[in-house]
Amino acid sequence: MAVLIIETFILTAIAVGAGVLVGVLVKQWFGRRTIGSERFTEVMAAAEAAEASAIATGDVDEGRATSTLVIEPLVTASPEPETKVMEPSVGEALTGPAAEVSAGLDRIAAADRLGERPPALPGPRPGNADDLKRIRGIGPQNATRLNALGIYHLDQIAVWTPAEARWVGAYLAFPGRIEREDWVGQAKALARKGDGETSDL
Repeated sequence: MAVLIIETFILTAIAVGAGVLVGVLVKQWFGRRTIGSERFTEVMAAAEAAEASAIATGDVDEGRATSTLVIEPLVTASPEPETKVMEPSVGEALTGPAAEVSAGLDRIAAADRLGERPPALPGPRPGNADDLKRIRGIGPQNATRLNALGIYHLDQIAVWTPAEARWVGAYLAFPGRIEREDWVGQAKALARKGDGETSDL
């Protein structure tokens, strides 16, 4: 009987020791904080600071401070992922202004391989910009893109070289369209007519 008691004691001691060892290893492996403990500490610190501030400013009397305190519930299912700011990869789609800037830079890079960027103006000359939509083939979107490139007047388009026309065609994603629709010829004719538009460089 004494041997049985001794064996039971030894096995219990081994089990407790093994449990402690496993606990220590798990704690070292997964970190010293349990899931949600860091979040709980942050919430409690914020709550205590809010309570102290309310008491100091007189917004809440000291006896009722703890009853008006609201603590958001903790989510203990999984730890919060770290927020990392990363550059988007090539396959990721951008949205908003970042997408427009990225697309514009891509179009410029593609156009630079095919032609030569035409001279640009920092803004329209006095008397406002010409209506570039008078050229067949230039719609509102292309007129806006041309303005963004510093092209505001018909006489600017009228003097494009073939290399410059190729560049703009690649930038607008319409390679060959400027030549087919003869934007340069149309611009020359419209600039010559005048119609109240600026026709000198």
